[in-house]
Amino acid sequence: MSAEDLAFYHRVSQFLFQEARLLDEQRWADWNSLFTDDGVYWAPATPDQPDPLHHVSLMYEDRLLRDVRIARFKSPAAYSLQPFPRTSHLISNIMIDVRDGDMLEVSSRFQMTEYRRDKPSFYSGGYRHQLVEENDSFKIREKKAVLVNCDGAHESSSVYF
Repeated sequence: MSAEDLAFYHRVSQFLFQEARLLDEQRWADWNSLFTDDGVYWAPATPDQPDPLHHVSLMYEDRLLRDVRIARFKSPAAYSLQPFPRTSHLISNIMIDVRDGDMLEVSSRFQMTEYRRDKPSFYSGGYRHQLVEENDSFKIREKKAVLVNCDGAHESSSVYF
């Protein structure tokens, strides 16, 4: 791997780590700004779900739906979110699968702990990010979070995996 490839891999990794940090620090507006205008967040309900439009998903949110969820996060009237859950995201096994011009497909693995009302919940799985290179950084066109147990019974989570 060339020094240029290593530097690019480092930039991609740092972007994914920063995204996780923004989620854990509850910096919702900053996190939401990482998406392209048409960017979507998708958590399929089955491991091999072919698309989010013709099948039920755990989450499928465009800009409008992310804005609605984030507004709810900030609302004191959202009693189900009091106190607000805390999270810790760990990202590993980052691989750049496709690099075509300014478009990238990046896969990684994640573990996320959510602590809410004296109870920890644990989520793990794989991410697939479709990124667009923009200036010296990236924008998310699609973030797909496939939970290991996406098709199993689990309590719903209000936060992003």
